[in-house]
Amino acid sequence: MPCHITLATSGAIILSDVSQLPRMMWPGVDAIEIGSLASEADLQTVLDAVQAKRIAWGLHAPLWRAGPNRVPMAAAGLSADEKHHLRRDIALAASHGAAYALVHAPWFADHSLAIGDARALSRHTVRFLADLGAEFRTPVALELKLGRNRDPGILAYLVPEPRDFLNLDGVTFCLDTGDWLLACEELGIDPVRSFEPFAPWTSVIHVHAVERGVQPYLWKPIHPSDPDAAAVRRLCLCAKAARSDLTVVFEHTPHLDPGLSFDLEGYHWLLSTLL
Repeated sequence: MPCHITLATSGAIILSDVSQLPRMMWPGVDAIEIGSLASEADLQTVLDAVQAKRIAWGLHAPLWRAGPNRVPMAAAGLSADEKHHLRRDIALAASHGAAYALVHAPWFADHSLAIGDARALSRHTVRFLADLGAEFRTPVALELKLGRNRDPGILAYLVPEPRDFLNLDGVTFCLDTGDWLLACEELGIDPVRSFEPFAPWTSVIHVHAVERGVQPYLWKPIHPSDPDAAAVRRLCLCAKAARSDLTVVFEHTPHLDPGLSFDLEGYHWLLSTLL
């Protein structure tokens, strides 16, 4: 089936410094994804910019810089405070027309829990987020992130049965190509084959390469010269084949960015495959 692709850039490119928003407006971009804002004035700057450009926006939770970046898993599940922050962020984003809200969840610091306990906690968290997505009519995209010290436990827990936690109205899946590649390397599994069961629920892909020689790791712009490029391309094509709509978010941090011309070379290279 044909797949409508929305092209986006990530606020990570500018570390959510809204004075640098023009750097996110790459040619042909249909949307931006941003969070970790410093103030309500910053949010208004974002809203004014997307309205002026007539593009969409998605929230990368937390909305505010002081908020928790990941939703931790504990034996008792989500705390009342964690639920409050998530509800507040998603409600506010929805009220300002966000196309989606992205949350780093479920997340485990390591994979010391029994697999049955981990999956039960994951289902509890995802059900809560699905209910928020349905309530505020804004899909919540679940992005799986590595644990401490690049621990791949979340993938080990959830890869066997993604349907258990994704087959709910109100939630979709976000594939982060960097975390996925690192986790699959650690687990010794093929990244594309392990992703295939997730592809039908994948509405967002964060596209970047990985600098593995630093701790914990850094995101680099995707580029055809990078060793990760072929695997990232295959993951994107796998998602495209399974979806009628897909948001492709070009994401990296500025630490190892050679400059805009390099960024756009990688951008256009991937677009030549996807469009």
